[in-house]
Amino acid sequence: MDIDPRVLEEKAHAAVSEEKFQEAFKLFKNAAEIYSAQSKHKQAALCFAAAAGSWSRKCGERPFYNGALAYEEAARQSEISRDFEYASLLYKYAALNYERDGEFLNFSECFYRSRNSYWKFLTYLFINPKKIHHIVRTDTKSDIRTKLKYFFAWVSYTFSYLVWGYGERPLRTFFSAIAVVFFAAIFYTQIGLFREGAVFWPNFFEALYFSMVTFTTVGYGDITAAGLSKLAVIIEAFCGVFLMPIFIVALSRKYLRV
Repeated sequence: MDIDPRVLEEKAHAAVSEEKFQEAFKLFKNAAEIYSAQSKHKQAALCFAAAAGSWSRKCGERPFYNGALAYEEAARQSEISRDFEYASLLYKYAALNYERDGEFLNFSECFYRSRNSYWKFLTYLFINPKKIHHIVRTDTKSDIRTKLKYFFAWVSYTFSYLVWGYGERPLRTFFSAIAVVFFAAIFYTQIGLFREGAVFWPNFFEALYFSMVTFTTVGYGDITAAGLSKLAVIIEAFCGVFLMPIFIVALSRKYLRV
């Protein structure tokens, strides 16, 4: 005979009122697993979140770890239900609980997913808001000021996602830098550079050398910009000054925790 998850929920709420938080955690978790098996992901997300909240109120040797796991599973169920805003909040709670227990790799992953879920929410908000299904109803204003705030937030999150993965993917910064150097080198082969008092069209390896020197702002001076390439040099040098510190910060942020 199948167990009715609603009965488990009622028992869990009763356990919470009696301050039996470990029992409530187990009941909420069992109810959530049943809802998930029935593809009722909204109810599963709410039950996993309730389980996490119950565990967070319980004391023990590692009081936050099970709560973090429950919050993380609640966030996954929210993602399946396409409530990305709620998923972002749940991943954030999971990250905080992992951090309290010193689980920094899990903290990093949940922090990344929290930001990425909010980016998905903003993207759907502009592209197709009807696909967003709210588990927890929130009032989303539609005035121009709010729309502009969401738009600039989307631009910021998109840039952060691509350049350094919200600070948790330092290799993205490295590959972004490599892409800037290579594309600039290709550009220099087409517009020409200046060497020994004359304009010349470098081959790819000469252009790559000049691009790397420009990106790192070393500036040996044996090859210089000419004409339109001066604008490209300004842009590339700015990218170099901007991307290299980001890479160092992201690398430190991720690996010095361990």
